[in-house]
Amino acid sequence: MRKRTKAVLAGVVLALTTSVAMSVTAMTAPEPQPYGPPIGPGVPRDTGAGELLLVVVGGVYPTRAEADAANEQVVLGDLQGYYVVPVAQFQGFREQVGATGEFALVSAFRTQEGATEFADLSAAFGHPATILPKRVRSLGGVFAGLGQEPHPDGSGPLLGPVEESLP
Repeated sequence: MRKRTKAVLAGVVLALTTSVAMSVTAMTAPEPQPYGPPIGPGVPRDTGAGELLLVVVGGVYPTRAEADAANEQVVLGDLQGYYVVPVAQFQGFREQVGATGEFALVSAFRTQEGATEFADLSAAFGHPATILPKRVRSLGGVFAGLGQEPHPDGSGPLLGPVEESLP
């Protein structure tokens, strides 16, 4: 009789545990993603070395510490915003910005559409966003956001160069 009681008790505990786990999963399950899964840690950190890229600038700062502090104030909902990069990472950057400083808040793009959408979003959240007038050449180095814009053909994220970003 004791074996049967233990078996019933174990069954009840298993059922309750399963029910609680399913409830927690349902409450924390991600919402449907109509544009595909977000780009996350599994996506290679493409620096676009050698490519001509469009850069959205959120500011230029004398030191990395000042750029990091400014970047902490930039909130764009659930999206990654700017990246702190050395100004020297992009050939032609300093000439277009006209500001002194060694570090900048930037997000790099291969398409005008991607750059414009990001700049509009950043501005809507009240953050500065200037698209440099001319493309700059990436010399590689620090990740600045490539791979987070949609591919022009609608097939998903743009994970490589497109004709307009090639030299």
